[in-house]
Amino acid sequence: MRGFTLIELLVVVAIIGTLAAVGTIAYNGYVGGAKKSAAQNSMQQIALQEQEYQSIYGDYFTQSGCTPDQTFTDAINTDLFETTADEPVVAAEGYRFCVDTHTTGFVVKGCMWTGAACKTGETVLTLNTKGANNF
Repeated sequence: MRGFTLIELLVVVAIIGTLAAVGTIAYNGYVGGAKKSAAQNSMQQIALQEQEYQSIYGDYFTQSGCTPDQTFTDAINTDLFETTADEPVVAAEGYRFCVDTHTTGFVVKGCMWTGAACKTGETVLTLNTKGANNF
């Protein structure tokens, strides 16, 4: 039985490296899709809670002129869902939300967060009172 030569070993390492690179790209795509799906679910929870809020208070909870960020997301949890910061209802990893006024009543906005602002080039997800959305 002959041993591997250096060339054969390098070819095997190159093939494994290529497969790992392709697998990593596919994995990152799946993770990104899962995070976006979690954000969409959070936006639907917010919209449902808005309906509840409107039936109790006669108006929608809105944050006029908002841009999704941590402060607005925290306010949604504490003021709309009436929870503490320790147990947020709306907590989609990597996304931030706000609820703006809209001709239909309200529009929920969500964006991928980069630590200081919405990620450049990413579409801000929207869901309005009537259920119209861009996702």
